[in-house]
Parts: sequence; structure tokens; C-alpha cells
Amino acid sequence: MRGSLRAFDPVRAFGLVAVGLGLLFGATHLPAPIKVARQASSVAATTTRADPVTQTQSICPGPESLGVQGLPDSSAQTVSVAAVSAPLASLPLGFASAKGPGSLTISGLPAGGTWPAPVTVRGQVLSGQVSTNRSTLATAADAMAPGTVATQWSWTKTGTSRALVTSACVPATTSSWLIAGGAAPGRLEHLVVANPGPNPVTVEVSVLGARGPIVSTNGQGLVVAGYARAVFLLDAIAPLEPSPVVHVTATGGKVAAFLDDTWLDGLVPRGGDDVTGQAAPALEQVIAGVPIQGRAILRVGVPGGTEAVVQSRVLTASGPRPLPVGGVTRVAAGSTEDIDLSSLPPGAYGLQVRGDVPVVAAVMVERRRAAGAPSDLAWSTASLPIRTLAGVALPASQAKGLTEQLDLAATKGPASVRVTTVGADGSVSTKEVAMGSDSVSAMSLDAATSVWVTPGAGTVRAAVLTSGTDPGGVQLSVTPLLDLTLTATALPLRQLRN
Repeated sequence: MRGSLRAFDPVRAFGLVAVGLGLLFGATHLPAPIKVARQASSVAATTTRADPVTQTQSICPGPESLGVQGLPDSSAQTVSVAAVSAPLASLPLGFASAKGPGSLTISGLPAGGTWPAPVTVRGQVLSGQVSTNRSTLATAADAMAPGTVATQWSWTKTGTSRALVTSACVPATTSSWLIAGGAAPGRLEHLVVANPGPNPVTVEVSVLGARGPIVSTNGQGLVVAGYARAVFLLDAIAPLEPSPVVHVTATGGKVAAFLDDTWLDGLVPRGGDDVTGQAAPALEQVIAGVPIQGRAILRVGVPGGTEAVVQSRVLTASGPRPLPVGGVTRVAAGSTEDIDLSSLPPGAYGLQVRGDVPVVAAVMVERRRAAGAPSDLAWSTASLPIRTLAGVALPASQAKGLTEQLDLAATKGPASVRVTTVGADGSVSTKEVAMGSDSVSAMSLDAATSVWVTPGAGTVRAAVLTSGTDPGGVQLSVTPLLDLTLTATALPLRQLRN
């Protein structure tokens, strides 16, 4: 693995903050001081304190096609990884400056290889490449821990593997919903499961399909060794399923799960993309970053035992708009439905999906110059609102020819956010962005090495669109911004009087 570092300013850390907890980003919960005051009642009052997290871990899938269970590697593959801690300017209000050491490192699952030296400066990107059968673990410690993210990406411009693929690196969890894939000839899905803990973890893989749940013993009792990863073909669990929705659950520990969707139509490369665990089943799903220009589909899954009535609409810069077709759709219990979005005019959209029972949702978009020509595809997945801070280490800072765009989606009322970018020279720029109710906004991220979204008012989700052009046409990928946990809160203690 080869590393490249970019510095932008000296170490700065921070103190106490009380902010809402968002999607877990590998937080280590440490005991906080507790004051117990004796009162007249039989129960003593307690207080707790929210301290900044002191360690975060995010896991990247690694080369998705290497190490498939039961199969030899058919070709070489190299992916790049970039990790970065948020600049001080992006942190939510309430953080106080406090001196202290911190570090950001990347390592392998399983361990091995040559890794870059640790980074000790906020906003400085730690990057390298992986070309062996392993996932990557980005670990931030002490003052660097709050607000650290990592991104994996690869850009293949020629050959049968032509595709631009990005993936947000995520913390381990016990449950992951993954939407991608299809049954077209040459369509292949790799399920990557990484275990950052020392003990083996047992994984169950269930799949919803167009005709209902798919029952397969091949998805049961899968064991991932400690500090290791395993790669499975989805076709072994749900062969020829045209509309898969995958649920990965872990017992005995936590894992990070990723689904890699690649497509080779005969000798014509049709592209690929990675998806990570998205928002769990809910009555409303919102998808930011939906760049439609040609073929596109909205996939909806209904995990429960009751049929869903699903209402969908697009969000635009000027407000919500109905879908041309399929705005109201019935989806059977335990099944999936693909809704065609191809007749929408070209543009940058968000998608809002509502069901009368909990659903999951994602959008696939394609770019293709002409029938028979190469193409590329990207999956945009539903995410949770940003409540504390979200960010992305940007691939374009590592590869010439890529461009990036931040897409924001506001729902339930007007909203505002603070967008902070870090330039290649270490310069930090901040911009306030206001949006109307149920609308989207986009901004270019040219020359930025990372981007950060700090919520102000309202409900906002975000994603980054990465794109590039080669002789075959446009290639693209979408990376969701995941809400980060910045604090660890100890549970209150109670002391009973005798």
C-alpha cells in the first residue's frame, strides 16, 4: 500500500459538547464522571456528561472481487482509500478548543502490507492503495476521533471492468440493508463482510425479491473470522433475482457489509458501483443525490408481512414534483418493486418515498451514449438526516479528471446547513446554504480534498456525485454522507438510600 499525505494546519482538538447522537460511527463509550447528590427522596439524583468520543473506526470493503468464498481470484484489482478528520471550522457549535494529542491510521483486515504513517493534523488526508484480499480499517484516536471519515474508490477507464466505484467506509453494526444488483446477463454482485473484532461472527443473509422472500440455506450460518473479511456471491443465495434487496444480520459481534454490483454484457462493460448499509425500514425514505439523464429505476422493498401502498415523488430545486408514472404503487409483503424513472427530464433530483408500512428504497441511474456502447451505473441510497456532522474524503483530490458535486435534500420545511471544504493547499472555506421545503441544492466541489456538512435548521440529507469522462462516455458514482457520532454519554447511575 502506498500512502500520500497532505497537510493543512497544526493540530487542534476540542472539549465538551452536548449534541444529538446520530448514526453510530464506531464510537467508543467511555465512563464519564458522575456526581451523586444526596436528596430527601429515597433515590439520589444523578448527572451525566457527554464527552467527545476517544476512538472511531470506519471499515472499507477492499478489492471486492478478490477472495470470493470457494473460488480462485480470476484477475487483479486495486482500490484506493482516503481518510480524514474534520477541520475545526466544520464542528458544531459548542465544541471548545482543548490541546491534546490525536492520530489517524489505516490498517488491514487481516493485517499485513505496507501502510502510510499516521496523520496527526485535522483536515490532512491519509491515503493509499490496496491490491490484496483484505478490507481496510481507518482508526482515529483521542483528539482526532470526533468527525473522522474514510472513502474507498476505484476508477477503471478501459477493459471489461470499466467503472467508477466509490464507497463510504462505515462502522461495524449488527444489521445492514443493501440495495443493488439485477438479473441481466453478466450482472454479478459481490457481498463483502468485514469483521473488525477478535472473535468470529456468524452472519445471516436474507433477500427480498420481486416475487417475495427468497429462502436459501446458502445465506445461513456464514462465519467471518476475527480481524478478517469474507466475500460471497449473491447468486449463490438468490440466483437470477431481478430486483434484490439484501439484509445482513450478525450475531456474536458486529460486521461491516457492502454490496458490489458489476455488469458485463457479453464483451460490453456496463459499469458498477458499491452500496453500504442504508437507512433501516421506515415509513419515509429520502434519497439525496439522484443524477438522472437516461435510464433510472427506483427500487422499493417491503420487509414486513403487510402489503405497502408506496407514494413517491422527486424533489427539485424549485420544490417537489410527481413522478411521471408509478407515483402510487402497491408492493406485496416481503417483496420488491422497480419503478421506472427514465422519463424524467435530465437533472439533479432527490427522491422521497413514503409507505403506510415500513419500506426501504434506493435509486439506480445509468449513463450510456448509445445502444451497444459501454455504460456506467450508480446507486443512490436512502440515508438518515444529518443531526451532528457528516463528511466525505473526496476521490477527485487523488485522481486527475474526476469532478465532484455536493447534493443536498431538505424535507419537512425550509432548512439551512454550513458547508465546509478543505483545499489541496490546506485552505478551509465555509459557505451557508439555505433551501426551501422539500427541495434540493447542488454545489461544485472542484479542488477540494474533503467536504463537511454541519446542520443548521430543518431536516437535511446529503450525497456526493463523483464523475469522470473517458472515450467510452461518462462514468459516475454516488456516495451518501452519513451522520457521525461525536460524543459518548455514560448511562446515569442511581444510588438507593437504606
